[in-house]
Order: sequence, then structure tokens, then C-alpha cells
Amino acid sequence: MDINYDSLALFAKFGGAMLGLLLIVWIIALLTPKAAKLVDRISGKKGIPERVQDSENSEKYKVYSVFEDRPDNDPPKDGDDTAKN
Repeated sequence: MDINYDSLALFAKFGGAMLGLLLIVWIIALLTPKAAKLVDRISGKKGIPERVQDSENSEKYKVYSVFEDRPDNDPPKDGDDTAKN
């Protein structure tokens, strides 16, 4: 059995390039949170996000399933083709 060294070298070249690319993505994934902490520390941001009250506009923003009917007291929005006649 004869080994084709040219094909083997080409396979190793492209395989090494793919492993190198995956290594770069892995290193970026490891360094991104650390860089974000550094940027937050430099900019003076606090780590606690601002909370939004859920009870203020709970009736204004209501989501319905595609499979359930809209209640009669909820008017259709502009451009809604499913308006009841």
C-alpha cells in the first residue's frame, strides 16, 4: 500500500488551520468577559442593572399565543388583518 504524502500534507495543513481557527475563537470567548469587566471598571458602571416595574404597564403590553383567540375587550392594532367584523 502506497501512501500519498501530498494529500496527507494537504489534509494536515487544512486540519491545522481549522484547529487554529477554533483555538482563536476559544481564546476570544475566554477573554471577552474579562475585557467587559475591565471596561465596566474603567467607565465606572455598577454591576447591578436597573429594574423595570412589571406592574406599571402589564395591561398595555400583553402577548397572545397564535393559537388562542384575542379577547373581545382587546382592540386590534393598526395594520392587523385579523380584525373581527
